[in-house]
Amino acid sequence: MKKSLFILSVLLLAVAFMAACGGEPGASPADPPVLPIETPEPVADNNTDSGTPPVTDNGDTDDNGSADDTPVALPDFFFKFGEVVITLDENISYVLDMLGEPMGVMVLPSCAFDGDDRIYRFPGVDLYTYPSSDSDFIHTIAFFDDTVRTAEGGIRLGSRLQAVLDAYGDDYTEESGMYTFSRGDTLLEFLIEADSVIGITYRLDIEIQVG
Repeated sequence: MKKSLFILSVLLLAVAFMAACGGEPGASPADPPVLPIETPEPVADNNTDSGTPPVTDNGDTDDNGSADDTPVALPDFFFKFGEVVITLDENISYVLDMLGEPMGVMVLPSCAFDGDDRIYRFPGVDLYTYPSSDSDFIHTIAFFDDTVRTAEGGIRLGSRLQAVLDAYGDDYTEESGMYTFSRGDTLLEFLIEADSVIGITYRLDIEIQVG
């Protein structure tokens, strides 16, 4: 079942990227769609009493990306995979050195740059990169299951909208169920359906220039 879901999500990504190639030449990389593999059941969040409380794990879970008691002080949104902090516009080689081989890699000719766009799949997340200066840099992080959480608020697929608002506040824009929070040069987006989170995406919010 998991193998078929993985193949299905890869095919959806391929279709999305090929469709994006029809855009204007020289534009920044097209925003990938939020791709929840399955609509998750709502999660009962207990971290809704104050601003951005940490997620408390009891140590017997394999969840990645959960917040902890000493969050990293960064001006932009960031993601934590276990103990590894992953930032947007970071060289993917650093992440690969820390995490090892991904579950899979999709390589597609870039619509906007000289070289290839790549999507690196790790448990729970896809890392989208763009080519620049003979390296690949992360421009989007998309969740595809509920085993990972946002580093700052502990939100995962299936969390309630109220948990998102309690964690991130009311400084957001909303369009067609997409709640977008901005911090520095980054965006954190939550797609909401029936009061539950069905998509989570970190995204670089700057015009990417070829170096």
